[in-house]
Amino acid sequence: MDIQSEKLRLIEQLTQLQDENLIKQIKVLLNETKNIVGTTSEGKSINQSDLIQRAKASNKAIEAGKITSIDDLEKETKDWLL
Repeated sequence: MDIQSEKLRLIEQLTQLQDENLIKQIKVLLNETKNIVGTTSEGKSINQSDLIQRAKASNKAIEAGKITSIDDLEKETKDWLL
């Protein structure tokens, strides 16, 4: 079944739905997917507010000196290939 057919099938199901709680859950889910801006290295979706929060945490870590220099990183990764 193609995506258009799937969407139409969902629309039909939504028009028959009477459960208000389920409708609210669907709305929340749709709103959450609207804000997805990318994926993590593990393949999980990440929304805009989570991305901003991660960036702020990274900035704080940098300000606190919790960084690794390129030279140190190159030294550390040399052994990875062996």
